[in-house]
Amino acid sequence: MHVRPNQKVAEKDLLDAMMVPARQADYPRQSRAFVRLDTSLRVYWHNLFDICPELLELSDTKDGLSVFHPFMAWAAEQQLSMNWTYYLWVYRWLLESPLADRITEDVTLSLISASAARWAIGDRSLNCGIVIGFAGLDDLIVGWKCHRIDGGREVERLTLESSLPSPRGIFGYFVTPEFVLDRFPGWSEIPK
Repeated sequence: MHVRPNQKVAEKDLLDAMMVPARQADYPRQSRAFVRLDTSLRVYWHNLFDICPELLELSDTKDGLSVFHPFMAWAAEQQLSMNWTYYLWVYRWLLESPLADRITEDVTLSLISASAARWAIGDRSLNCGIVIGFAGLDDLIVGWKCHRIDGGREVERLTLESSLPSPRGIFGYFVTPEFVLDRFPGWSEIPK
């Protein structure tokens, strides 16, 4: 779909294009549609690179677009949600990308921690925390909701005395109804 410079485009017609950066080329740069798409995509870009700046080191370009654009296209193809799992899906895409051999432990921990923090901010259930397991790491990443008047969310890396079984996939998670980890209910798969 190519749009003429003065042609109006309804917001609902832009929804599919918002997840596919290449679709910006369908709209003239000075059009409202292009600006709306650019603004929407910038939110995702900032949510990724402001939170996990280590990813910029993987990018062939200093702006991160060689990571961001292919990931967003893959995410749209896979029909992934961009909730707390966003960062875990970035990691999974990285594993399948030409950048796989450049993934460091810092990048891995940054992405898992970002997912735990995003869950702790956005979850509205009565659960107190999320535990994320990674098949390549014996430690757990735990995201806690705020539980003190003077506190905020917390993310911590826990080293266990004896390791838990590995998740079936790359990642697994479970939630805890209390601010104490005293049981392992088993891993849930990461939702799309």
